[in-house]
Amino acid sequence: HIKLPKKLLASSMSRTRRQICATPCNHGIPPMPLFDELAAWRRATAAQREAAARDLAAQLPAGFVFDGIRRFALGGVAHDVAQYTAGGALFSLIPGGPATLGFDVGGWRPTPAMHESWQGMAEEYGLEESLADYVAARSARVREVALPPLLAETLHAEVGWQPIDPAGEKVRALLAEHPRGVTEHADIVTRVEVAPDGRVSAWQADEDALSHALVANGFAAQGFRLPSPDEWEHLCAAGARGFFRWGDEAPMDRYPTDISPEEAEWRRQWVRAAGQLEKPAAGFASDWEFHRVPNAWGLQIAADPYKYELTAQRGLTRGGDGGCAICGGAGFLSGWLPLASAWHDPDFCEHAPGEEISLGYTVARRILPLA
Repeated sequence: HIKLPKKLLASSMSRTRRQICATPCNHGIPPMPLFDELAAWRRATAAQREAAARDLAAQLPAGFVFDGIRRFALGGVAHDVAQYTAGGALFSLIPGGPATLGFDVGGWRPTPAMHESWQGMAEEYGLEESLADYVAARSARVREVALPPLLAETLHAEVGWQPIDPAGEKVRALLAEHPRGVTEHADIVTRVEVAPDGRVSAWQADEDALSHALVANGFAAQGFRLPSPDEWEHLCAAGARGFFRWGDEAPMDRYPTDISPEEAEWRRQWVRAAGQLEKPAAGFASDWEFHRVPNAWGLQIAADPYKYELTAQRGLTRGGDGGCAICGGAGFLSGWLPLASAWHDPDFCEHAPGEEISLGYTVARRILPLA
């Protein structure tokens, strides 16, 4: 960990201190960096925030560069977010301080379409709970927490893969049989992707990154860590208090993996045709994508239920169920539930030791602590 506040304050001149103080400074009392508490960051002027963000950049590990302050909004919440680049990745500054997490189902008003989807699921699987009771039992309780400031990578990445030569013999052989790309589940799982421009990328399973400990140790060797469960929930909700980070509703005519009702219908036909149905040449037009856009922290998170994200707590993942609900055909609502910020279904979020990494379904995000 980098102990930024003391280091930052010791190196700051009095003028800089006045710029980054959250409150007027008392003589002899070190000022608090703006990013130590979100409330102070929000109260500051644009000039004060930029001065603090640039001063922070000078204290970060080599390779981090201040990229600007951008405003992001979703779910009725907006933040002015300082962002930094490092090694081609983008990181958002998440100020620390108190935060309210969890979800109170008492004030939730699901749409009639959500109730209808739930009713179909309840009848099919013999569930006697109401939708409200089902969600309440699988949502983290409302609580107040104190969180440290940190930098969070804006995109997660799949774990358990290592790149291989796309011009290698094995890749050429796979492309000869599967010109559009394929994931081959042989002794060593190999994935080959072909971009629209014809560029080929290839990976194979990395035996040195197929456990929580190996991923966490790999991050630590780079100076990073995984987010704690509370941090992950805060990163996802970004202060929004709705069921989802964008609000209380989701479309009930598709799964999150479909960009439109038309694509959802095509996918049903594709399954019936045993995968032999071609997509329309014109593709499909998206008409709802709140789960795919950056949230109020500028993070893309919990967008695909097939991907579940590692937290610092071994065996606990968030943001997806590995696609279990969708593959099981449990109804559209069930596909959206794992994307809720406070969602914690023990059947899918908790994993036995050694089972928390599922190749192709597990993602992780790097966190740089600032305190």
